[in-house]
Amino acid sequence: MEIFQIAAFVLVSAVLIGLVREYLPSYGILCLLGCSVVLLIYLLHLATPLIEQLHAYAVYWEQSGFSTVIKAAGIALASQTTQDLCKDAGLSSLAGKVEFAGRCLILMCALPLLQTAAESLGFFLQ
Repeated sequence: MEIFQIAAFVLVSAVLIGLVREYLPSYGILCLLGCSVVLLIYLLHLATPLIEQLHAYAVYWEQSGFSTVIKAAGIALASQTTQDLCKDAGLSSLAGKVEFAGRCLILMCALPLLQTAAESLGFFLQ
């Protein structure tokens, strides 16, 4: 039933952000940022069993590959959240650059896996 708590928090946050933006527009983005951080912390708390289960599966997987996937997921979540905040603040050009930076960082993070896959393919073709 966590979805009802999340929905209630989001609705209260939306009303609060709307009121703050109406009377103090410069503080609206700070209120949005604060509500987003609180929600993300709550979601990370809810995802703890999932993270523990994935960590248990990491024993069977190659450690570097598993950590690369987790890093890429973290980069994707952080860049998407930042991009959404930039769009809400009316900075769509900056949001596009954040999205591009996130994609580049994910590719940089995945380079060791791509190199391993290319070496395996080269070994297989010989």
